[in-house]
Amino acid sequence: MQDFNAIITRGGKVLHLPWGSHSEIVAHFKVPENTSLVRQNYWEYDILTPFVDGGGLQARGVEEPPDAVMRAGANLTDDLCAWHSGRNLRSIPAEWSDVVEHVYQVRGRRTPRYLNGAGGVYFSGSVERLCDVHIMRLMGSARIGRLEGHSVVESMSGRSRIDELGGETSVRDMRERASIGKMTGRSCVETLCQSTVVEEMYDSARVVFMFGAARVLGLHGRAVCGRACDGTVFTADEHVAKQGLLSSTDKYKCVKVVADGESVFA
Repeated sequence: MQDFNAIITRGGKVLHLPWGSHSEIVAHFKVPENTSLVRQNYWEYDILTPFVDGGGLQARGVEEPPDAVMRAGANLTDDLCAWHSGRNLRSIPAEWSDVVEHVYQVRGRRTPRYLNGAGGVYFSGSVERLCDVHIMRLMGSARIGRLEGHSVVESMSGRSRIDELGGETSVRDMRERASIGKMTGRSCVETLCQSTVVEEMYDSARVVFMFGAARVLGLHGRAVCGRACDGTVFTADEHVAKQGLLSSTDKYKCVKVVADGESVFA
């Protein structure tokens, strides 16, 4: 497992925010400000603590923490070890989605498919259609037939794939061998890199930046894609408003109009 941040309060309650930092957890749960030199109001806990000598509360000068804190830490350790080894996976709360991701990284294809979507992580199997969802990770061999509405995907990696990206959907980051079949509507990919592929782009779809051997195999209509290495933005729209396109980001340097259906490579 990777490190993560959580807080155990004096009463023994465990506060965790998926992919969140210590300060984000404090802000989200409104943990009271701590003015003690030994941090007697709350303590951070991470997966290293049970397995590394000299870590945890003692490293902070807290020799005798409350029993409730010790029990909570022990229980959390037991849960994490069980999930890590593939036991009691149905007990993983949805808000611990980063732990779901870690389970997948360890168990690979042996990870049960019922964990798909837990906390916004998809990593195997197929889903026909999703609308207005927030997906933190689309990874492994996960496949979505159509993603639409105002959906957001934070990252795609591995061999994950979206057959069609439509509506106002956006993908923040695509890496490794991730792919999209067709982009339509006002869908957007912010970064396309590491040999990722978009097969076809239509309507007002947009790839903001592509680099690292990424490619768009067919550019149609008003769709645009920008190449990071030289700041060129490509479109098949002969009537494109070039100045408006260039002003959309200061990293675009020039506009190139290509033939309808032409490929663009980073």
